Amino acid sequence: FRFTAIHLYPEPMSREQWMGAAHEGYTITSFAFEHMDIEVFGDTAVIHARYSQVASWDQNNLSNVFRLTDVWSRSAKGWQVVARHSSILG
Repeated sequence: FRFTAIHLYPEPMSREQWMGAAHEGYTITSFAFEHMDIEVFGDTAVIHARYSQVASWDQNNLSNVFRLTDVWSRSAKGWQVVARHSSILG
């Protein structure tokens, strides 16, 4: 899993880095997937979503509207997200 959010951190984060940051003070008050387009290509899917949240991290306001792009892969265990890119729409 790779997570890229230039507005948070300039380099892609691993799952462990992202989960560590999330456990260290990331608070989501509310969130919504406002729109989602899903394209499936065999065992790969790409999801383009408009996402909004009211949130904070370590007392920094992270409330905003975002464009998310997720890449999912299907294996014998089912579907799993393998990459996410997040950009602020503002």
